[in-house]
Amino acid sequence: MPRLRPLLVTPWLLGCLWHTPAALGQTVPIPSNTPAAQTPQPSALDAELFYQLLLGELQRRTDPGAAYSLILDAAKRTRRPDLFQRAIEIALQGRAPQAALAAARDWSAALPGDDDARRTELQLLIGMQRVRDMGPALRDWIRAVPAARRPGLIALVPTALARATDKAEAVAAARVALEPSLRTPETAAAAWAALGRVQRQAGQDADALQSARQAMRADPRSAPAALLALELLDAWPADAESLLQRHLLATRDAAADADPALRIAYARALAERGRLPEGRALLQAAPSLDAEGQRRLRVAEARLLRDHDHAQEAYDLLSQALQTAPADTDLMYEQAMVAERLGRLAEMERLLRELIQRQPDDPHAYNALGYALADRGERLPEAKALIQEALRRAPDDAYIIDSLGWVEFRLGNLTEARQLLADALQRRPDAEIAAHLGEVLWVLGESDLARAVWRQGLELDRRNRTLTETLRRLGVEP
Repeated sequence: MPRLRPLLVTPWLLGCLWHTPAALGQTVPIPSNTPAAQTPQPSALDAELFYQLLLGELQRRTDPGAAYSLILDAAKRTRRPDLFQRAIEIALQGRAPQAALAAARDWSAALPGDDDARRTELQLLIGMQRVRDMGPALRDWIRAVPAARRPGLIALVPTALARATDKAEAVAAARVALEPSLRTPETAAAAWAALGRVQRQAGQDADALQSARQAMRADPRSAPAALLALELLDAWPADAESLLQRHLLATRDAAADADPALRIAYARALAERGRLPEGRALLQAAPSLDAEGQRRLRVAEARLLRDHDHAQEAYDLLSQALQTAPADTDLMYEQAMVAERLGRLAEMERLLRELIQRQPDDPHAYNALGYALADRGERLPEAKALIQEALRRAPDDAYIIDSLGWVEFRLGNLTEARQLLADALQRRPDAEIAAHLGEVLWVLGESDLARAVWRQGLELDRRNRTLTETLRRLGVEP
């Protein structure tokens, strides 16, 4: 007589049993992102529902279509997010993305305020390159959330459409997604700025400029509008600067000028265009900022001076700032970087070791000291140990991985250096990392690939000091 096969209860179904207080006559808690007016009233996990779920799980491998139908039917009857998610998983495992999308849309229809439902639908549309359908999906999601959250969602529209291969279709989808928000005074500036960014992604800079003007007209204090204008400085310098000046004029009061991120970015853009004095003046002309904002501007000004070969002025500025805030670790770190640029290596090391003592869990001082030693070819085992200590605290940091690759290069471990630097550049495209990887490839005899990497670095930042010095030292014209 054949032995009976044991009944296998999947971990997912076991979770349904364990986490369903409704089965015990209790109320199922509703996720906090679901408005009270849309609160589902799930039925208890009675015998019929349990049997349906169990049958669906048993058929998952032999008949995924039937399993999907059973689970989705249960999801629609109970309006439980976990059941909708399970139906989508089964569809994707069965390589049926259209069925997964249908389940996601049923989920959004059943629980319009559920962010997970909207996000899942959008991710499926992105993966399927259904760009035209993304417009209505984004529009409906923006409509469904409370008014206070709409600007944040609007700002995500360019990111959601960035992977679209048909850029003109992406712009059309953005217009559909943002059309109601463009007509609403509270969201008009954010919506025009988002549309402008999608237009920039499509290479439509003239249209993006018009969107920036519309955004600034809707609200000259809008940070997204000003950031769009900043992105347009290269294509339309006079027009973009006019918009930026309008924004700065509108944000002179303390309430509007609470965050200097934009002011710093504008100053950096001016300095890169050979207008360092104007950039500095912009950072010095914000008296309405609080102490933290002023500190951030001083650090930014020092970096600006250091990066544009005014290291002594940067050092003097930081010394003055440290007199009023001697315990400020950010100022100390910047002072160490400037001291290294000035060749005051003992002072740099003293400052970084003091930072390590004060903040032993912060990876940046370990990395900075290790890299400085490696770059000079000094105390390489100690340099490697410091960088490894930094990497232990921040294992995914591309700059620290770059430092480790550079010290391996200095130690003569070219294969390890190549692997680490290639990984770092893939994680974060950066001109300095490109300079390092290109030099390792050059030493390995892979000159064509080295030139290609250096060209990539120059596209990212033609002024990068490490990259330009590397090319000059090696006598290479990429």
